[in-house]
Amino acid sequence: MPSISSPGIGSGLDVKAIVEALVKSEIAPTKNRLDRQEARLTTQLSALGQIKSTLAKLQTAMQNLTDLSQFQALTTSVSDTTALYATVVGSDATAGNYQIQIQQLATQQSLATIPYPSSTSTIGDGSLTINFGTYSAGNTTFTPNPLQPPLTINIIPGQDNLLAIKDAINSSGAGVQASIVQDNSGARLTLMSTNTGSASAMQISVVDNDGNNTDLSGLSALAYDPTQSITSLTQTIAANDSMVYINGLLLTQSSNQLQNAIEGVSVNLLKAQPGIPVYLSITNNQNQTTTLVNQFIQQYNDTMTTLNSLTSYNAETKKGSPLQSDAGIRMLKYNLSTLIGQPINDLEGPLHSLADLGITTDINGVLTLDTDTYNTALTNYPNAIATLFAKSATATDPNIRVSSVGLDVQAGHYSLVIDNFVPGTTLSGTIGGVNAVSNDGFTLEGTGPFGELSLEVLAGGVGNRGYINITDGLAVQFNNLLSTYLDDFGDLASRTDQINENLKEIDDQREQLGFRAITLANRYTKQFTALDTLLMQMQSTSQFLTQQLANLPQINQKRN
Repeated sequence: MPSISSPGIGSGLDVKAIVEALVKSEIAPTKNRLDRQEARLTTQLSALGQIKSTLAKLQTAMQNLTDLSQFQALTTSVSDTTALYATVVGSDATAGNYQIQIQQLATQQSLATIPYPSSTSTIGDGSLTINFGTYSAGNTTFTPNPLQPPLTINIIPGQDNLLAIKDAINSSGAGVQASIVQDNSGARLTLMSTNTGSASAMQISVVDNDGNNTDLSGLSALAYDPTQSITSLTQTIAANDSMVYINGLLLTQSSNQLQNAIEGVSVNLLKAQPGIPVYLSITNNQNQTTTLVNQFIQQYNDTMTTLNSLTSYNAETKKGSPLQSDAGIRMLKYNLSTLIGQPINDLEGPLHSLADLGITTDINGVLTLDTDTYNTALTNYPNAIATLFAKSATATDPNIRVSSVGLDVQAGHYSLVIDNFVPGTTLSGTIGGVNAVSNDGFTLEGTGPFGELSLEVLAGGVGNRGYINITDGLAVQFNNLLSTYLDDFGDLASRTDQINENLKEIDDQREQLGFRAITLANRYTKQFTALDTLLMQMQSTSQFLTQQLANLPQINQKRN
């Protein structure tokens, strides 16, 4: 309300206080109504914010369950982790059991010089040429490794002691690690190939500036070529390939890391123990599935608890929550609870509803989990759990395999027709009447509405090849439902926008009420100012009359 500063001039009236009281009394009903409306709308806006937050968290939990690959994650277990460890590294890995015997580890060849008095002992100058390759049995021949070209290192006078030669080799990038080792006999220069495997053995030729390239004097002390009986260096570790039996099949590799032995699995060999089997199991990662399901249950229950709190009525206080009578939020609760209990009849297999998985609701709509029922399903039907939640696709033709299906492909039953098929050369057809194409003659890629659908044609001919059945699991259906509330133009956004508009209208009405208060204050101030002036005039007249009346006796006395 505007400030009023006009006091009574001659009347003694507190015009300011009177005007303020009158203005406040007149605008109070409207102000109180706007205050109540604003408080109610602000509370509702806060409640909608809580609902949006909890629904967003629920959608995140659901989105983790929409992807079939989340349920197909594999894990490894090894009977002896000191012998090897294994990890799943590719989507092409499959569950299975393997017996592994590590006969021999891959090793790096290591060579050592004769002992010298110290690390600063001079060897000699000249040049070294290091070749990598494979020595035959008995060291009769040497086959160069084309993947490791030879490298020549020049050793100059003054830089020809053990330390300087070590540094020259290490800085050359020759694929050799040089070190100085002090043993019981003295200082030795050791050379170790940086790569494991028999194909990384070293052949070292020398051009010794003393003129003799094969004796132990000068730089020729670093020569090594057993095919020519030149062994100035002593081999301390041989270059070997790893040798391992996997389910009875021998695999020899230059590395101790087996990347391609088991599809999609990396196996690292740690210890050779010939004849002793190590057992590797690759199984579905049930812990991941359980984690995802528990996250969904927890977040759904948090959501229902929030909705119940915001729509409840307290019989003791006889007060309702902010959204107690909100039909839209009641419909949201109904939609969620209906979807939770709804079976998916199109699914193949034993699981068609959450109840089949041991998940049921109590009287408050909160989920409970029967662990016995759940664990039985997890052990016996892991794939059925995946299709219960995620989007899945199957082909009625056993020679058609669904490689992938995206969330944007609508659920339904779609006919598959192969028009042309020359394996590995030509493949085309239609899915649901929409053209499908191939780049490799085996994989059929959908287009248009089926752009996220990929099929693998394993065998068979042209013509009608049955149907592709695409099913939305519960998580997909939940995600779609929640999107109608959470999208930029969804229900919650519309409700929020409407409340903000109403709050803006209240601000506008407050502004108008302020203008009205100013108008009232000005009018009342003028009225009371006029009254004050009139009272002052009347007071002046009264004083004049009083003086005149007081003079009347004196006038009468003079006449007498």
